[in-house]
Amino acid sequence: MRMGYERAWRRWDVAAVVGLVGWLLFDLTARTLFGAAPWPQSAVDYCILYHSSRHVVETHQYTANFPYPPPAVAIHAAGTVFPFAVAASLWLALTGLAAVACYFTLARTLGLYRRPGLLCLLPLAHLVAAYYFQWDMRSINCNLVVLATILFGCAALTRRRDVAAGFWFALAVALKVLPILVLPYLAWTRRWRAFVAAAACSLVLWVAVPVVAFGADGSREVYRGWAGELTRATDPELKHKHPILISLDKAAAYAAPGDAGTAKGIALAVCAAWVLVGLAGAATSWGKSERDGTRVLAHVSLLVLGPVAVNPYLEVYHLVPLVVPAVVLLAIAADPSRLPRVRAGAVIGFVLGVVLLKVSSPWPLRGLLVNAQALMLCAVTIWATRVRVAASVPADDLSSAGGAGLGWLARVRPAPRTKG
Repeated sequence: MRMGYERAWRRWDVAAVVGLVGWLLFDLTARTLFGAAPWPQSAVDYCILYHSSRHVVETHQYTANFPYPPPAVAIHAAGTVFPFAVAASLWLALTGLAAVACYFTLARTLGLYRRPGLLCLLPLAHLVAAYYFQWDMRSINCNLVVLATILFGCAALTRRRDVAAGFWFALAVALKVLPILVLPYLAWTRRWRAFVAAAACSLVLWVAVPVVAFGADGSREVYRGWAGELTRATDPELKHKHPILISLDKAAAYAAPGDAGTAKGIALAVCAAWVLVGLAGAATSWGKSERDGTRVLAHVSLLVLGPVAVNPYLEVYHLVPLVVPAVVLLAIAADPSRLPRVRAGAVIGFVLGVVLLKVSSPWPLRGLLVNAQALMLCAVTIWATRVRVAASVPADDLSSAGGAGLGWLARVRPAPRTKG
């Protein structure tokens, strides 16, 4: 009876994975291959990556609106050995594979495949991240590739492959600087092998690779150009004129028109909230070389999403890491070994994350809404992972939890309290 029940839920797992992959494939190709603009001209962002990186290699001068670090420029320039149509096709395929790899790595790190029915959580979690994934896949940017490297690093940490984790985290920072806080996190949690590996790989990526790509003199000129582009990218005038930016400062200025003091106060209040959540995460991770996937993913996603959310050059696709706390919360909600209040809180946090995504607002106000969504998801995830499991749960209950209504409908009797 139980075997038949588990086989039925395994079929639902297969259907969920096929449905999710189909969803991702549609978002990847609907606009790029079958939209109004012909391929490969539809690959708007990759066109910038391709031509601007080649321009930097050839002239050692940065183009406008191209704040990618020199290691990323060198890596993207490697694709320019192919004609643009071929390189764009390869990057399109890599973007799709990265999106699938993100979910595969999350499922493996959290052990969702071990319990029948829990892979159904993946397309449910995609409700939070679909909008951000769509932006990255339809413009063919590199945010999903960066997210995949971050998750590979998290998976390596949980499997005690610290050197590999250091490499993946260093590569993520080299592609986009926003995950930079993950590197000191390795030292904060005393994962010294991972930290040393990340430092060594960073030295290669930030020094050796640019020297090979641009030459010794050229690399210095490129770094100066990058510093100038970063300064220009944070220009207050750009925050208001750039049509697709959804930065916190832009949203605060829209919420308090003509009142610079109030707008600054709103932005500082949001930043202070991020600092408080960050301190909570730091307090729960100090000196702990955790191997528990939920905790590693919770801490790393907070360290990535905090700088992303307050980034003055924030664009929609930068928020693809929101999928991480979404999946973690659903995994906690489906875990019968967790305290009932923790599971209920995880469900509430996830539902609020979906609701905040659906709130209609003027485009310039989106920066406040996405900060609220990211803050709430990260805060609830840190809180939920801070509390350990309620009690030891029999293996039979754990193995059948997925079939029992995706886990949160499983009836588990808590262990009796004991003195001391």
